[in-house]
Amino acid sequence: MKYTKKYILMFIVLSLTLMNGCSWSGTSDKGKVIVLKAVENQPENYPTTQGTMYLGKQLEERSHGRIKLQMYAGGQLGQGKTISDAIEAGIIDIDRIGIDVFIKEIPSLEALLMPYVFRDSDHVRKVLDGEIGSTIAQEFEKKDMIVLGYYDSGARSFYATKPIVTPEDLKGLQLRVLPGDLFANMMQTLGATGVPLLYNDVYPKLQTGAVSGAENSTPSYLTSKHFELAKYYTLDEHTVSPEILYISKKAWNQLSVEDQQLLKECSAEAAKYQHKLWAEFTEQSMKALQDKGVTILQPNKELFQKAVEPLYQKYPQHTELIRKIQAVK
Repeated sequence: MKYTKKYILMFIVLSLTLMNGCSWSGTSDKGKVIVLKAVENQPENYPTTQGTMYLGKQLEERSHGRIKLQMYAGGQLGQGKTISDAIEAGIIDIDRIGIDVFIKEIPSLEALLMPYVFRDSDHVRKVLDGEIGSTIAQEFEKKDMIVLGYYDSGARSFYATKPIVTPEDLKGLQLRVLPGDLFANMMQTLGATGVPLLYNDVYPKLQTGAVSGAENSTPSYLTSKHFELAKYYTLDEHTVSPEILYISKKAWNQLSVEDQQLLKECSAEAAKYQHKLWAEFTEQSMKALQDKGVTILQPNKELFQKAVEPLYQKYPQHTELIRKIQAVK
């Protein structure tokens, strides 16, 4: 295993060299060009990728070419642990990842993933741009991750092979969910069975009938082509899973205080740009789904909110943070 990790990292270094030659990356000594290497598992035309590429453009313009960002999109350098190992080794500097991945390491994040804890996307941004977002960033810093900004990944809604209009319609269904007890418990509370599956495994499981549906954002429902097999999309928007754009602490510490401030400022602008792109992307995706004959259902959300109330009682440790989230206006 140790040798495998070593060889994978060597492969990434070789790939970077072949793609870009021997560009310098590192400290912000005067006169040297800083090249920050960023990765993204989505293609270049995806809102998250575009947001980080916009960050690179802002950095280069405002530093007069002294700071550059190289983007490796489409998972070309790998995904998951391969990337986290490369970041730890200092080979890659910047990445984007969902907060749901860190529930076990940062338990308080679970509060943000509770169903219907957010009213809408504006509420999400106000929470993350305020005191709660700052506290979350401090928790990530303990993991040697400096949060540069929060990206929008939309709200997750149910879709299935049959209409879901009320919570009763979920009873007996087997729906794919994200890994983690919270998501499985949510489905159990609603009378369904949560089936944790890798994203790429959902389509074949829908084909065989092993699952009746899943839950995800509108763009993901479209791009995954799950609508071909599960044609009913219930816009209940039960869960929001914010994503962080971060730089490794190793790379951060190599920057001057002035460059750190510039990176923060440009990242704030990049996050706003990504939010705008995501809203447009969601609207376009909804129209595309309607054009493809998908049935879009608008349920009474209050019925679903009431149905998951018992779930909140299972997580009393998050009561205070949930109260603070819901108090943000």
